[in-house]
Amino acid sequence: MAPDIPLIATDPRAADALSRVRVLYTDLDGTLVAKGGSVLADAAASPSLVVAEQIVALNRAGLAVVPISGRGRTQLRELTQLLGWDGYIAEAGGIIVHGTGLDFQERVDLGEWPDDVAAPGLSPFETINQVRAAETLIEAFPGRVEHYAPWQLDREVSLLLRGCLDVAEGQAVLDTLPLPLDLVDNGMLRSYGTLTCRDMPPHAYHVVPRGVCKARAIDLDLAWRGLSREQAAAIGDSATDLQMADAVSVMTLVGNAFGSNGVVAGLEREPRDNVWRTAGDRTEGWAEFARVWRAAAG
Repeated sequence: MAPDIPLIATDPRAADALSRVRVLYTDLDGTLVAKGGSVLADAAASPSLVVAEQIVALNRAGLAVVPISGRGRTQLRELTQLLGWDGYIAEAGGIIVHGTGLDFQERVDLGEWPDDVAAPGLSPFETINQVRAAETLIEAFPGRVEHYAPWQLDREVSLLLRGCLDVAEGQAVLDTLPLPLDLVDNGMLRSYGTLTCRDMPPHAYHVVPRGVCKARAIDLDLAWRGLSREQAAAIGDSATDLQMADAVSVMTLVGNAFGSNGVVAGLEREPRDNVWRTAGDRTEGWAEFARVWRAAAG
C-alpha cells in the first residue's frame, strides 16, 4: 500500500473536486467488474448488487460514465448498451465512440503517426501486423509473450498480447521496426495461457501507434463533449490507468491496484496531488467511489 494516498471517502479535497465532475472514465477488468468479468458480484466474486445499484443510481442522477479499456469495439459496445451508457473508448485509447445504436459517431486516433503511415486499404491493426510486430516480440522473448487468444481477434488499432515482459525491454525491440509503435502494459491477468515464464504474473500488453494512450483519448473525448478537465474523473487498477491522472481532476485507484508493482512504482516516480484510493477492492471500490461522487455532486 502507498500510505500517502488519501481515501476518496474521507478527504474533503476529493469531495470538493468531485462536486464539479460530470463524467467518469472507468477501467473495466479489475475495477468495474469482479473476477470472472461480472458486474453482479462483489470483490470476492460472490453474487451481489453492490455495483449494479450504483450504476443505476449514477444513471438516474444524469452523471455520465464512459468505459475505457483495452477491449475491442464489439465487446465495449455491448457492455455500454447493457449498462445504459452512451459512449466508450476501446483498444487502449485508439477508438472513441459516442452512441451505441446505428447513429453512433466515432473517432479513430493514430497518435503520432503521419497521415501516410498506413498503407492504402489497410487498417492500423493490419499495418502493425505488416511489420511483424507480434512475431518480432515472440521471437525475441520465447515463452514470455504470445497472442492473447481469443481476444486478439477483430482488432482495429492495436495488437493484444499476453506475457511476462519488462516493458522497457519490449519497447527496445519494437523500436527496431520501421513503424513508430508503443508497448503498453494494461495490467495483470489470471491465466498464463501457454507461456512458460513463472517469475512474474502474466500481464496484458497492447502494441499501439506511438502516442495512443488512455490519457490522450480522454483529452480528445472531453474536447468532443465540450467539457473541461475539472469536470472529469477516472478510476482504475493498473499503472496504465494511473496515467489517466494527467487528463482528469480526480484519479481514483481501487484497493487492489496497490498489489501491482507498476502502480506503486509509478506513484513513487511521479507523485500526483489528484490521486485518491478506495478502501474496497474491484467492484466494491468502484461502488464506494460512485457513492462519494453522487454525494459530492448533490
